[in-house]
Amino acid sequence: MITDEDVVVCPVCGHEQTITICPSVNVTTDPEMREKVLTGELFEFSCDECSFAGYAGYPFVYEDKETNGGFLIYLEPDCEDREVGIEGDIADQVIYHERPMRLVADMNALKEKIFIFEAGLDDRVVELFKVLTLAKMRDDDPEKIPDELKFTKRDVVDGEEVLVFTAFRDEELMGTLELPYALYQTCVLTGEPIWDVPITECAAVDSKWILERLGDQDGSDEETV
Repeated sequence: MITDEDVVVCPVCGHEQTITICPSVNVTTDPEMREKVLTGELFEFSCDECSFAGYAGYPFVYEDKETNGGFLIYLEPDCEDREVGIEGDIADQVIYHERPMRLVADMNALKEKIFIFEAGLDDRVVELFKVLTLAKMRDDDPEKIPDELKFTKRDVVDGEEVLVFTAFRDEELMGTLELPYALYQTCVLTGEPIWDVPITECAAVDSKWILERLGDQDGSDEETV
């Protein structure tokens, strides 16, 4: 585990203090760090002035070099970029060019990517799966459908393999959905032209990524980038 120091400002009292942070973890060599990331323990801090307990947001690299071929996720809080080059803080991650390298802007997205890759799924397909599922739900009952789905786990229910998603509406938890894994397999075929688009940097692969590429496939003569 690599540690460093950073200055945080308490959102309650405005007190500035220096804390120890962990800008990068490799759960292959430090497997105990996985749970600390998922629970948020790794990002906790307590204000020395007012005792407020919260989370410190800072750029963070999560590496798993073995699970399902390995993957890397780069968390940059509130990042508006869609891609980040392999320079600076993550310059030593060039080996991941043949493996998933993803950019996320918040902890929930980081955890979802970890769950997706650990389940042996392609996050691009999962994002297409979510886009199509939400579109179908809007057609069926637009007043009661979630506006966001987060992948939770791959499971078997009554002998059928399913993908479990947590559903949110206006950031409020609505419950969970169990959807057939067979629909995921259908999405692999549905989005076939998209999967040929190369990803050479840490990219934000989300619903926007999918919708942009679906637009490129809908009769556009523009060159796909």
